Amino acid sequence: MAIYMEYQGIPGDSTAESHTAWITLSSCQWGIGRGISTPVGSAENREASTCSVSEITVTKMLDSASGPLWQELVKNTDGKDVTIDFTSTSAGADNTFMYVKLTNTLVSGMSFSSGGDRPAESVSLNFTKIETKYMEQADEGTNASGGSVITYDLALSKAT
Repeated sequence: MAIYMEYQGIPGDSTAESHTAWITLSSCQWGIGRGISTPVGSAENREASTCSVSEITVTKMLDSASGPLWQELVKNTDGKDVTIDFTSTSAGADNTFMYVKLTNTLVSGMSFSSGGDRPAESVSLNFTKIETKYMEQADEGTNASGGSVITYDLALSKAT
C-alpha cells in the first residue's frame, strides 16, 4: 500500500505511473469527534456539541517538496487544494481505494527528525472543507463498488 499527496503547485518525487510528481507519504492521521453529555439514568436526554475536526498530519521523507512546503508555512500563502490518495497494488498497478480532498488548505506546522539516516518530516494541514470517498475492494484488489462521497464544510458546520 502506498499513500500519495498532490499539493497544488508543489511537485513531488513520486515516479509511480498513476501518481507521477505527487508527494509520497509514509503515513496520514486525521480525526473528528464531538462531546456528548449523557445525564445519569437517562440515555434519552443526551446533548451533543458540534463536531471538532482535527488538522490532517502527514509524515514523509525529506524530498524536493520539503522546501516549497516550508515556504507555504512561512510565507502565509493563500489556501490550496490538496488530494491524498490511499492505494493498493493490483496487477502491478496502483489502485486508489480511498481519497481525501481538502479545500483552502494551509500548512500549519512542520517538524523534522532523524536518527542518522534520511530525515523524516511531519506536516500539519489546516483546511476549511474535506471530502472523502472509500471504494470497496474486490478479492483481486480492484475497486468493487463506487462507494459514497462524504463532505464536511467547517465554515458552515455542514455535512453532506
